[in-house]
Amino acid sequence: MTKLGACFWVIFLVCACESRDEAGGSARSDAGDGPADDAGDAAAATVEEAYLIGTRVWDDATTTSYFQVVRSLDQATEVDLDRAIEVSGAAKLYAVEGIGWFAIGSADDPTITRYTLSDDDQLVEDERISLADYGVSGLWDTLYTISPTKMYYPDRDGLQIIIINPKDMTIEGSIDLSMTAREGFLANYAYTAVERDGKLLISVGYFDWNENDAVLGETGLLVIDTETDSVERFDSDERCGGIVQPIVTESGDAYFVSGALAAAAHELGRLDTPPCALRILDGEERFDPDYALELSDVAGTALVGEPVPGGGDHIYVRVMDEELATIEEGAATWEVTGQLAWSWARWNVETDDFVVLDALEPATADVMWFQIDGRVYGTATDAEYTETTLIELSDEGEATERLTAPGFMHGIAKIR
Repeated sequence: MTKLGACFWVIFLVCACESRDEAGGSARSDAGDGPADDAGDAAAATVEEAYLIGTRVWDDATTTSYFQVVRSLDQATEVDLDRAIEVSGAAKLYAVEGIGWFAIGSADDPTITRYTLSDDDQLVEDERISLADYGVSGLWDTLYTISPTKMYYPDRDGLQIIIINPKDMTIEGSIDLSMTAREGFLANYAYTAVERDGKLLISVGYFDWNENDAVLGETGLLVIDTETDSVERFDSDERCGGIVQPIVTESGDAYFVSGALAAAAHELGRLDTPPCALRILDGEERFDPDYALELSDVAGTALVGEPVPGGGDHIYVRVMDEELATIEEGAATWEVTGQLAWSWARWNVETDDFVVLDALEPATADVMWFQIDGRVYGTATDAEYTETTLIELSDEGEATERLTAPGFMHGIAKIR
């Protein structure tokens, strides 16, 4: 497999994006009042922040994952693989900011190993669990955090959600999702989910990455009751396909936007529905029947996708400059998304203003995004996926380059 081909598989193994900062609250104990609390606050303020960077390096034969602790995400920070821990294969980084939990998922078997951070910034292996008893053979990066003692692992291949207690490192059961199956297509459960009053709303896109490199023009919606760990409802919407995740705006409305691979599949005639967006209004649990937007109506091109939070009523997306691209008949979708022709754009979902950011050079469409301390970061890779730059995307529409890592940066976690 070529480097581009390998990356095609990598970019879909997306992390939980740490969008649940509020799940665990402060890590400091509130054990008293008066001078003791002041001392605790002062001590907490002196603790240096620490971040864990996950990146993958591959050649035509092997893939190797590296995990390194850094003190800052600033541009001057060096990611030195000689100081990282090395894991064979496409290992996964799992983390939840706010509760101090982070783990690495094996590339060789369905084992998740929790780690802790020593005083000298060394990663220390802790407890582990295996998902093998539930029929899982390989791991994806996605976890949905319900509480400090409950996480959901969406098993796309097994059509189920596996319930994990991250505190005790135990498996509590599973939720059957067989109703989401579509013959010939993988049910791709959203990389992030929307929480509404004890319910978890999870979109389902359908991708055929094995046989026909195609996308189904349909989006499912799972409504999970997180108290009873059961499926309350499953809906299907045929107005839009290729959706991979939602973005919740300041209004509370959730926008479900198709990905760049869906745009490529539509351009190549392998997805009937054009790149598009659906919406669930604040307080609702169903797709808005009056809203199904074709992205070309706001972007001026159908080659657009990959939603990222943009602050307020805005969403960042990737948009292709067709003058910089070459799309040949019969091309693979990743040959379209892997071209250095995709720029950042900021879309106001209330006014439909659409502004392309020209501060950065065009890169590939292969975007990971992370939300840390209220800030949003995306990524930009070079043509050969040998280097990734972290891009901070501000609420004011500014894009600023931060640290650069060797290989394909697939995960970032704030671990202290």
